[in-house]
Amino acid sequence: MKTIHLLAAVCASTLLLSTTPAQEVSEENTEQSTLWGHSSHGSVYDVGPRHRPWRMEGIGKTPFPITSEHPEVQEWFDQGIALLHGFWYYEAERSFRWCLKLDPECAMAYWAMALTVRSDPTQRNRSAEFLEKAVKRKDTVTERERGFIEVLEAMAEVKKLGKDERDKALAKAMVRLDRLAMDYPDDIEAKTLYWLLAGRALGDKREYARFGMEAVLDSVLREAPDHVGALHYRVHNWDGKEGSYAVDSCMKLPEIAPECGHLLHMPGHVLSGIGMWHEAAIAMDRATRVEKEYMHDRMILPEDNWDYVHNLHYLGYIQEQLGMANAAIYGARQLLAAPASPDSKMIGSFTKNAMVRALVKFERWEEILDPDHMYWNEGEAIEQALSVYPFMRAHIGLGQLDEAQGLLEEWRMKLDKQEPSGPPTGPPDFDAFVLAEVHKLLARQLDEVEALLLLARGQRIEGLGALATAAALQVEEWQDDPPLEPTFLYNRLGDEYLALGAPALAAECYERTLETVFHDGFALAGLVVAYDSLGEEEKARKAMAALGVVWSDADRPNRWLSAAEATGVVAEPFIDAPLDQRNYKREVLDVQGPSEWIPTSAPNLTALDSEGKEVKLADYEGQNVLLIFYLGEECVHCIEQINLAEANLDEIEALNTVVLGVSKDTVKEIATQQESLGVRLLSDPEFTSAHRFQSYDDFEEIELHSTFLINRKGQVHWSRIGGEPFTNFEFLVAELEALERRESARSASVPSQVVREPGADVASR
Repeated sequence: MKTIHLLAAVCASTLLLSTTPAQEVSEENTEQSTLWGHSSHGSVYDVGPRHRPWRMEGIGKTPFPITSEHPEVQEWFDQGIALLHGFWYYEAERSFRWCLKLDPECAMAYWAMALTVRSDPTQRNRSAEFLEKAVKRKDTVTERERGFIEVLEAMAEVKKLGKDERDKALAKAMVRLDRLAMDYPDDIEAKTLYWLLAGRALGDKREYARFGMEAVLDSVLREAPDHVGALHYRVHNWDGKEGSYAVDSCMKLPEIAPECGHLLHMPGHVLSGIGMWHEAAIAMDRATRVEKEYMHDRMILPEDNWDYVHNLHYLGYIQEQLGMANAAIYGARQLLAAPASPDSKMIGSFTKNAMVRALVKFERWEEILDPDHMYWNEGEAIEQALSVYPFMRAHIGLGQLDEAQGLLEEWRMKLDKQEPSGPPTGPPDFDAFVLAEVHKLLARQLDEVEALLLLARGQRIEGLGALATAAALQVEEWQDDPPLEPTFLYNRLGDEYLALGAPALAAECYERTLETVFHDGFALAGLVVAYDSLGEEEKARKAMAALGVVWSDADRPNRWLSAAEATGVVAEPFIDAPLDQRNYKREVLDVQGPSEWIPTSAPNLTALDSEGKEVKLADYEGQNVLLIFYLGEECVHCIEQINLAEANLDEIEALNTVVLGVSKDTVKEIATQQESLGVRLLSDPEFTSAHRFQSYDDFEEIELHSTFLINRKGQVHWSRIGGEPFTNFEFLVAELEALERRESARSASVPSQVVREPGADVASR
């Protein structure tokens, strides 16, 4: 194995990173980082954006005057506040960081940073540190600004207290918040942020404060009808069965902020909650397209954009409710095909639920059991648990009852053996939390499967009783963000009663569904059949009228729709809704952005090799490129990464891939290094290419570690940029294998059903 000989490695850990005067941010931050690629101001700055912001349009405008010695800060602060109001936290933090780049003593920029990251429980340490810096500087700002800082300070103290003390501290914090809004009655932001701060502080209790919150937001909108924050929070305030109160705000938000994905998403959330499925689909589809456009333009991956993942997952559910199974499966394929590193929290095992939900709901049993259609990583605990339910349902659907029974008994035993976990003793463990939630869901699903097995074996009384019990429990636990469970069990119970010739009981079950899932197409179809059998013509026509709207564009075959149509009941399509809906299928949405995420074309690479020859990516047309930006020979961790690339070079090159290493080292310096390496090294002393590839921290003006997988088309398939070099070459090789398999399938013109190749899902091989 060839390696770089480190002449300066011994002293590398003592080298200090230089900063510009604008980066010297007061006494507690003067100590420089000794870790290459890391912030000199502490680890909390290693997370989040590291590149300068740009002026954004279509996000709403929310002026928020603050104190700063730099005239440009106000513009970026206002942009950050608009983004914060749109829950676009990543981009909000970028704007606030630039405020600190321009004015390192800006107290309100630190306050805004603390407010931005506090919504993420995994970043509470960052929020606390940013808030601490704001508090230390609160005497440098106006009394009004100091009030905002002290309110957030009081809210943060509540989080630190035990349960017995928390309510009293929360009451004091709420008084501070009330006083801020009352002391500055003309301050729109004081009233708008009331919802954000009070709502988060109240937690489950905010349900009781809805009407009070509505009054506060209404006062803002009377004065500023286009205030993006007030409109957004009003939509959140009425999310649920009472969403009709906020339909006007749902329809206005896309006009005010057409380029903010979450502000397009939330109306879809609310509209689906009240059964306006076509409008919900239009809103959510727009949201996904805007996110895809943003990701493509800014070289952002699906695994780094929660809004994209959540929007697409939710859109699939809405498309299912419209009977558009193929569209839902198309979206699920996108989620599963997206590259995701082993430590990704955005895309991974849990997102397979989108495909599971669609396939089970529309009874595509063969596809569930076909390993070429959907791959499960058997070595991963979450995936193991997630795969059980669809497998059992598929076996029952295909009459393979013994196979389903075997899985049922196996997993009953596994879940029974689990010891209940006590209260958390450390920081949140995302994987442990997800696994616990999956097991909780699976426990309920095992009850459902047990009931279905009883029915399939002809034990009708026991089966109906068990299914009714499972259905009642499902309603209590129902979550629609979006739902993880494919089948609403009262629908299934209704189907069983219809098959037994008990239409009255069936109708009762379908009506129960509609109390939870408004205008559910499966329930409406069942009601048409049930009421027609009972001779209740008016009720049958009303159900058919609603079904004609909801399933106007449903895919065929659809056995539920066919059964309803077979009754001969005819009605003009109509739904009682707060406004007339547009038709989702006929709405032109291409202007909002692409229907599918397309990787960004790689920026231009212009660097010199060890012989002084210019190297460009175009030189490797038709090949994959593994591009590594490292910090030079003096960086120990960088050389470890280059040596790992060297160790895997034969395997990588066999996958039609070239490896390039780019650093600031001069041509003369890399010529010495190149002698012992097969990896081709390139010189970028002015960071020209590093800037283009965002491998540079604009806030502190330091180079960053970054790794890029560029496909044959010259697109950035996957990347990792930050303070640490990426060293999981097993993942990189697996992704290259996946790219080559897809390319081979395309070259052979063989349509592939594989949504995710096995090698691309494994954390280790």
